[in-house]
Amino acid sequence: MLQSHHPVSSERWQWLQQHPIIAPSLMCADLLNLQDDVQRLEAAGADAFHVDIMDGHFVPNLALNLDILKQVRSAANIPIDVHLMVDNPEAYLEPAAAAGADLCIFHIESTYLPMRLLRIIHSAGAAAGIALNPATPIEAIRLLLPYLQMVMVMTVEPGFAGQKLIGFALDKITDLAAIRREQGLDFTIGVDGAIGRDVVTEAAARGASFFVGGTSGVFLKDGTDYAAAIELMKQAAQAR
Repeated sequence: MLQSHHPVSSERWQWLQQHPIIAPSLMCADLLNLQDDVQRLEAAGADAFHVDIMDGHFVPNLALNLDILKQVRSAANIPIDVHLMVDNPEAYLEPAAAAGADLCIFHIESTYLPMRLLRIIHSAGAAAGIALNPATPIEAIRLLLPYLQMVMVMTVEPGFAGQKLIGFALDKITDLAAIRREQGLDFTIGVDGAIGRDVVTEAAARGASFFVGGTSGVFLKDGTDYAAAIELMKQAAQAR
């Protein structure tokens, strides 16, 4: 008889059950002073760091890379999630985990072999997540949900900071939360893209608990410091 692949629970993944999690996106940080920003964000109450790795192919942009991930890991004491916006994600997964990723997220649109990728991630000791682009339906990953620790709902097209929210993507949070409840699953629902405080409140009410903070949430241009911005996001997530 064929055996199903249900990953063994790991203490390393328990941080994903925290509510809420605010994860500043380091592609929006001051890259010329990244160590300082990492330390300031952690002191300000960040729960995790979100590291975007792009290849210029899956998305038309280049962002952070594995070498920068290693440097962030050496400076940070909180979990790091790595969002792979790349073709051929299997080439990045083991190196990302070795470089310090606690959670590896790949795009379902980037692979024909998602179960193989999930096994690679779990074998490396990291939690596994899948990201859904705004127009990608939940049906694309429904059969994979029992094997995931995270589903990241993209509310912008991936690749660039500063985009406008694609509102219909939020409906997927509601649907994912219903599936999670009906099937007795425990994956975390995250949301990434134009995540201001109003979006945090709505997404939390729908069932999300992991919020990537970019230029709309943490790296604000109005003079709001990191501690105040992160605290306001946490308050917004609890205003249900």
